[in-house]
Amino acid sequence: MTETESTTDAFDRDSVRSASRIAIAALALVGVLYLFTLLPGVDRLVPLTPITFAAVASAVVTVAVVALLAYAAPKVASLTRAALHRTDAADHVERIAENGGAMAYWLVVLAAVLVAHSGLAGAVVPLLDGFAWAYDAAFLLASLVPLVFVVARLTVTVDPLSELVADRVSGSESAGGADDADPDAGAGEPGSESEPSAATAGESDECADGATEIDAAGSQGHSIEERWGVDDEPGDAADGGADDESTGS
Repeated sequence: MTETESTTDAFDRDSVRSASRIAIAALALVGVLYLFTLLPGVDRLVPLTPITFAAVASAVVTVAVVALLAYAAPKVASLTRAALHRTDAADHVERIAENGGAMAYWLVVLAAVLVAHSGLAGAVVPLLDGFAWAYDAAFLLASLVPLVFVVARLTVTVDPLSELVADRVSGSESAGGADDADPDAGAGEPGSESEPSAATAGESDECADGATEIDAAGSQGHSIEERWGVDDEPGDAADGGADDESTGS
């Protein structure tokens, strides 16, 4: 494993551990708040205020959860970007990963705004008397900010995402067509026209061997005749012997 890969793995592990720790802490706070609301007398009003003890506790826990969400937003964005990132990916895939991380960030921020609106209502709205609408209006404006960024990132992700889908679909179809229309698919099969048959190759080898044996036999016979001097016929040899005897007599 290279140094770059080990650093990336350590960074991913630290990010996952931090994000999971924040999520567990937020769930623990919510659980503690629920147990606190079950205690007797928590629904009583705080002296000299129109706010109950449960509303005060809910507001405190809400502030803590909102702070945890705001702290976790960059880590969630980093994890989303790392999950979608590919080292050898095309440019449109990198844009999808970048936009996905940004959308994850703003979605967490939007969740924090909604949690704050719901948790602080019991402690803030009673203090506003007839201006409860101002509370909702303020959080409406606050929630529009992350929503606008989510919509903007989603808009610029449509084009690269469509390119990715087109690459996957067209790539699978072209691969299937290449397998079906491969002209060299049967080139290695015996009996195909591109390769000579085994019988033809055997006949050629036999003809070559026969020609070699004939040449060798002919040359061998010729050398035997020259060695023993048998160039004439047997009758010629007998006539030659008779002539020698008459001459001697």
